[in-house]
Amino acid sequence: MKKASLCLLAGFTALAAQNASAAYSTTKVEALYGWDYEDQADAGFGIDNKQHSILTFANASGWTYGDSYFFADFSNYDQNAEDEQDYGSTHAEWIVRGNIGAMTDTDLSFGPIKAVYVAGELDLDRNASVRKTAHLAGLSFDVDVPGLDFFKVHTLYRNDESSAAKGSSQQYTLVWSKQFDIAGQPFSFEGFLDYITEEGDLAKQILTQPQLVWHANDHLGIGIEYQYWQNKFGLEDTDESLPQAMVRWTF
Repeated sequence: MKKASLCLLAGFTALAAQNASAAYSTTKVEALYGWDYEDQADAGFGIDNKQHSILTFANASGWTYGDSYFFADFSNYDQNAEDEQDYGSTHAEWIVRGNIGAMTDTDLSFGPIKAVYVAGELDLDRNASVRKTAHLAGLSFDVDVPGLDFFKVHTLYRNDESSAAKGSSQQYTLVWSKQFDIAGQPFSFEGFLDYITEEGDLAKQILTQPQLVWHANDHLGIGIEYQYWQNKFGLEDTDESLPQAMVRWTF
């Protein structure tokens, strides 16, 4: 699994370089502030503060034969804690998809399925107490859902390298976006939902982060994100449900 996901990422990156003329790229920076986070210190994750400030960098890119999405969350690096375990964590994900139909010059669309991809993903968690890495590989689909600008479904095998994880699991991810107007003002509703099955001692997880964003102009967005995380980090009965205020800059 580890070699498969890394090979997919490397291969798709090479395809992207070969097809740069057909590429698009959008980058966003988000500043978020949330409260009522779950206390993770007793579980060994080095997080014991209820409030989080998060700075997110994200990039979505596409080319003739596929696309990629990368983001990194930097949490609580602004806090001055006496114990370094009280703050400063990084979470990053990078998924790269290769369009099988485009690569083979074959129309694979059927029903609501517009395109079929092979996908590889790398997830990282880092702080003073934790170094978690997960490798994922599988299939992804672009689905035509009435009323949405796009809807993606990822079906991936997952291998978490943490000591509590043994064997592998499956991850199913939904990603969506919808732009609309309210009283002549542009808004968007976007987000994702992850469902991760049990792996070793890690419980199944459900994580979703829908966002409602008012686009003040082509670059500035102001909104709110809601986070629901059941069995956070795979820890049984460690659940979060909280709002986060957000400011976004897109370029």
